[in-house]
Amino acid sequence: MTCEELGAETELIRAMEFDVRPCRGCESCSLAMAKGEEPKCVIDDDVPWILDKIILDGAALIVAVPTYHLRANGYFEILNERMLPVLFKHPEILKKNKVGAIIAVGGGEPEWTPLTLLSVNIFMQHFTKVVDQMLVNFCARPGQVLLYPEYLERARKLGRNVVNAMKMPIEKVEYVGERKEVACPVCHCDILKVHTKLPEVYCPVCWTKGVISIEDGKMRIKWDEESIEYPRFSEKGVSDHLELIKKNFKYYYDNLNRVKELSAKYATYGKILKSKGRR
Repeated sequence: MTCEELGAETELIRAMEFDVRPCRGCESCSLAMAKGEEPKCVIDDDVPWILDKIILDGAALIVAVPTYHLRANGYFEILNERMLPVLFKHPEILKKNKVGAIIAVGGGEPEWTPLTLLSVNIFMQHFTKVVDQMLVNFCARPGQVLLYPEYLERARKLGRNVVNAMKMPIEKVEYVGERKEVACPVCHCDILKVHTKLPEVYCPVCWTKGVISIEDGKMRIKWDEESIEYPRFSEKGVSDHLELIKKNFKYYYDNLNRVKELSAKYATYGKILKSKGRR
């Protein structure tokens, strides 16, 4: 609503109201990409249209997702897992020429660590410059009516930040949301992977790396500049990974007879339970 008040035209896509089916891991899109053919998903539903709309359309994108069990809900994860055909066909999206923001709703107690912002960033960091993100923790407070006006005002601020970013040249767009001292400098999430080679730590989304220390009783991280410049979802990061995928599929085709033999063996192994249908 705030975006419209500031002159932006808006459209809403509610994934639950579309035909949205999960990825089956068939690798059709990856195999096509590896062979130099047009990658496309073989599932006939609304997901390709939704992804084209929200990734390729030049408009800004605000993703708002509920948290049912510590992470983004299943409908969003379906869209996330099925974005590869779009990326394979349009690698230029990695230039991140559009802006975006994230609203994650429902995280339990404030001291909990829901993974929702982390999981949505896995999607958004491919093709947007995220300018703001917010986590809404809903918990009952004694004597307070459950309207949470501070969260509504924070959402309005997020909308203003998105519209302001849309008016800027993309190269001048920066993250303007809350910054935490030990958060990843790329996705600004504060959930870290602790490496076995302490004091090294990594962002599990961007794979930026840093060295952690304690100074004056506070945690500090000195981040590696090269990993900030070339995070996992940069053009270089994705290009390197796609080359690895191509090598894996070359190995697959070079050993196709052996793969078929093993597949036949394991596909029929064990006591496989089948649905008896609903009564």
